[in-house]
Amino acid sequence: YVWTRPNMLDLFDSVRRRYPLGTLLFWRSPRGTSETQARFGPFDLSQTRPPDSMFLLDGQQRLTTLAGVLLRGAGLPPHADEEDEGRWSVYFDAGNLQVDGARQAGKPTDGTFMHLRQGDTPTPWQIPLHSLADTNTLFQAVGGIFQASDEALKGAGVAREILVARLQGVARALQSYRIPIVEFVTDDLNLAVESFTRLNRKGVRIGADEMFSALTYQAGAEGERFHIAREIDKTLAAIKETGFGKVDRVLVLRAFLVAAELDPYRTDWSQLGDETRKQVANKLPQAMERAREGLLRGIAFLRDEQIHNARMLPYGLQLVGLSAWFGEDPQPRPEAIRLLRRWLWHTGFASWFGQGNPSRYTLVLNELRDQAGRVGQEGAAVPTELRHLPWSTRTEPFPERYDLRSARVRALLCLLARDGVCYPNGDRKRPEEIARDFAENGPEAMRTVWSRSTTLRSSPANRMFDVFDGQRGQGRSLLKRIADQGQLNPDFLASHLLPPLIADALRDPVAMEQVLTARLNDMIAKERAFMQELQIPLPASAEPGPSLIDQEDESPLSESDGADDTV
Repeated sequence: YVWTRPNMLDLFDSVRRRYPLGTLLFWRSPRGTSETQARFGPFDLSQTRPPDSMFLLDGQQRLTTLAGVLLRGAGLPPHADEEDEGRWSVYFDAGNLQVDGARQAGKPTDGTFMHLRQGDTPTPWQIPLHSLADTNTLFQAVGGIFQASDEALKGAGVAREILVARLQGVARALQSYRIPIVEFVTDDLNLAVESFTRLNRKGVRIGADEMFSALTYQAGAEGERFHIAREIDKTLAAIKETGFGKVDRVLVLRAFLVAAELDPYRTDWSQLGDETRKQVANKLPQAMERAREGLLRGIAFLRDEQIHNARMLPYGLQLVGLSAWFGEDPQPRPEAIRLLRRWLWHTGFASWFGQGNPSRYTLVLNELRDQAGRVGQEGAAVPTELRHLPWSTRTEPFPERYDLRSARVRALLCLLARDGVCYPNGDRKRPEEIARDFAENGPEAMRTVWSRSTTLRSSPANRMFDVFDGQRGQGRSLLKRIADQGQLNPDFLASHLLPPLIADALRDPVAMEQVLTARLNDMIAKERAFMQELQIPLPASAEPGPSLIDQEDESPLSESDGADDTV
């Protein structure tokens, strides 16, 4: 299962609006299929014994999302290893969008799907979807709204009757939605595979930028036609020349739309094309140029922060936010640079773009653009804070696990890589070289220090940047080899936050646990000192905690990568 939280919310928004979700493709063999899966989304199905089973050839993400969210509370046993249990708690907020306690002025919504931030309590009009899928629990939710006081409902921004109507509309959509199913019945594996390949793999995926390009292609005046997809291609080529790595083309489209003061998350592309057909010719071409320059300046800014490619960047939307500022303020003052540094690291350490919703993201992106315009073009003072990202927003705890799918983990790695590290001989490995490793090797850009740790096996404290020139084995084995040659350079140890006692600990499992614990404490202290330097709120606890899995990426580093544990 690789879908992100925004993917999940988009699916339910499509159900609500009766958009088609595509076909589910199954294969049933008269000779029977393989053993059924023990896990399905958040559920443990190891004890179930279905009378029949099929292969799901196409639709795993959709079906897992629907089942994982709508069957909560149905009595299915949870899976013990669920890494992000909160993603299955999807709510429908029937009120007008709430942003930091204040209703979004002038832009009422008709409700939105969302995940609650950890520790937040739902309001009476924020209802979990599995409750709306059941008639009895729907009645309870409606009763809760009518029983709530007028004071309690002020934050909703609309009358009780409207809240109830919106909840009923979502409930009807969930209960009546139909998804077509295609089922192959054959015992010929070759036929099943060939049929699936021809149905599912021969088409060309149409992206949002291609759709918008088709709808606005003739929006320009005669002789001034333009094609957004082509402009995105030019921008991606310019980004590639910087060496920053692969950037999703949808992020570039969103940067274009933010610069043009259009909604970067608008899903009704046909309506957007109609609404903007008259004004787009005058607004979008210039906005695209500003956004392109803003993206390139944003990449230069990230390099000053020693974030050298897109693979290490916590969130792609951070680059869109930087583009929004630099597109309007190409030569920012030192105060603006301080503001952007604080915003960049705060959003990364707080996992901010993984815990909100598109409307909140749009607000902060628009605020960056508008503030930059006032600062860069009108000479206004640089703001000391952002309305839509309060500086009081808590950062997430130090991550328990090394998992590159977590933006919180990537923020930590960006910090650890800022000063580079040393090779065993004392030569420096620069941050851009570390970034190149991540671009090429993903999670394997870091080595396991000791694969047999009993308490910190999965912790970032048990990973170190790879400085062993392709030698095989876990860090402990390679470090022991270097120690036996009397070459444990003090600069090398310090740059990797390895305590001096490691020289003796390499032969002692108990002492190795102490080494990893000391390294964990040093990493936490380094991170907290950096947050204090930027005036970013510290996590509520100094103890490690679970991190949100909020971006698609490769699987985390295998726990068996350090099998060579000889002494």
